[in-house]
Amino acid sequence: YLDIIDHELHQLNFRIDQFLHVSKKDQDQVVEYFLVNDLFKDITDFLYPSIVNSNVILQEGLSQNIYIPGFRNELKQVLLNILMNSIDALVENEGQKIIQYQVTDLENQIVIEIKNNGPKINEENIRTIFEPFVTTKNHGTGIGLFVCKQIIEKHNGEIKCVSNDQWTSFLLTLPKRT
Repeated sequence: YLDIIDHELHQLNFRIDQFLHVSKKDQDQVVEYFLVNDLFKDITDFLYPSIVNSNVILQEGLSQNIYIPGFRNELKQVLLNILMNSIDALVENEGQKIIQYQVTDLENQIVIEIKNNGPKINEENIRTIFEPFVTTKNHGTGIGLFVCKQIIEKHNGEIKCVSNDQWTSFLLTLPKRT
């Protein structure tokens, strides 16, 4: 029970951080270079109880050490939110529940793809998915993906969602230099 309480408190804290992020102005932050592999390890360790309880198969595509520039905690919030949404999307899946993530190091940019084999997101929802207070969840706030978009744009990057009958993918493109 203590593990469940601890996990719920962390999720509550995460939601509060999202609300605060929407309402606060930029503070003096320092850009750092950090291993994206370490960031994913921290997040998947944190989400481990949810992954196990939901019978999700997590497939990672981190073959090399890729450094990424930015504000570590903000990018962690983005990845955490997308992975949490992916777990939620898989709840009603009858068969295997799969989440895959992959990081690709291109010449001038880093591309992070997180995808799940949950239900397809229709085109109307894809167009509005990053707007504030838009949600398809019963108990959703509708600010998670809005905050993700703000953070990625603050990093001079781009976020988009693509969905078909097999996969729903979130693609994050970030420059290698700030």
